[in-house]
Amino acid sequence: MNWTDDVLVHKSLQGNYDAYAELVHRYSNLVYGLALSRTRDSYISEDIAQEVFVKAWMKLPQLSEGEKFSHWIMKITKNQCTDFFRKKNQHTLMENFPENNKVDDSNSIQAMVWEALQQIEEKYRIVIVMNYISGYTAKEIGNLLQLSSSAIESRLRRGKEKLKKELLIEMSESFGGKRVREEFAEEVMWRIVPRIATIEIPVTNLPKSIAWYSKLLGLKAVYQDENSCMLHLQGSSRIGVPTIYLVKTEDERRLLFKNTFTGIIHSVIDFYIDDLERFHHYLQQEGVKVTNLNYFPGTKQGGFGFEDPDGNLLSATNVTHSGQI
Repeated sequence: MNWTDDVLVHKSLQGNYDAYAELVHRYSNLVYGLALSRTRDSYISEDIAQEVFVKAWMKLPQLSEGEKFSHWIMKITKNQCTDFFRKKNQHTLMENFPENNKVDDSNSIQAMVWEALQQIEEKYRIVIVMNYISGYTAKEIGNLLQLSSSAIESRLRRGKEKLKKELLIEMSESFGGKRVREEFAEEVMWRIVPRIATIEIPVTNLPKSIAWYSKLLGLKAVYQDENSCMLHLQGSSRIGVPTIYLVKTEDERRLLFKNTFTGIIHSVIDFYIDDLERFHHYLQQEGVKVTNLNYFPGTKQGGFGFEDPDGNLLSATNVTHSGQI
């Protein structure tokens, strides 16, 4: 996308997730670099960066001028870093920093690099980190910070003057090219985009249905009362994995529908099963009503339908779209 920050912010506020994902892509390494310049820890810095973008999404309506997104996101990053150290009962960057968190300090020279960086003003430190560690050019840093290339070059020059030459060389060799992982933006959006939380299924005999779903589909009951039960799918309480909510009812309607164009009866819920033939055979042995296995011509990809004790139609399939599993 070649849209300006202002346009991307406006579209994001209208619920355009792709627009916000572009902002995440555009500024992920800026946020990461700023966090890294304060924490010295690549893993913690990426965690902080994720929290920053999630928090920014929640606070986006507070941003009145979209073209100032980069400065705004930097402010949130600084606050998030401060919160991190406050939670660790630390109010300065290096006081009592736990040794097991210094993953980047593999030797004393690297430790000296970070120590030296903390001694220079932040406006110089951030451009040094972005240039030497994240690999940004002066022009790219200028675009991100909304400063001229000459201003960035001046800050780089002043920053270098404050650091010893051998430390600059060590910093470039040891930490060069540190940027967020390719999956970073996807993981941020995973936490933002709405996902299915619960699938509700009508049943008549609650204990029987709980036993059936637990045995045949490996679900685990996590809550139960007289008329309902919440079960976890494989993956437990992981974000994005829906729960199955069995609800006792006398309503005779069940989960299925007819495709009026093809005449096919469809299920509402499809379970991913890698070995379809084995699962199909297992359900038959357990006395479950199943349909025939259907494969796409010339492939081993397809699925079949099966019914729970109340006649709710479910499906098993080994066909997925990218990112589903």
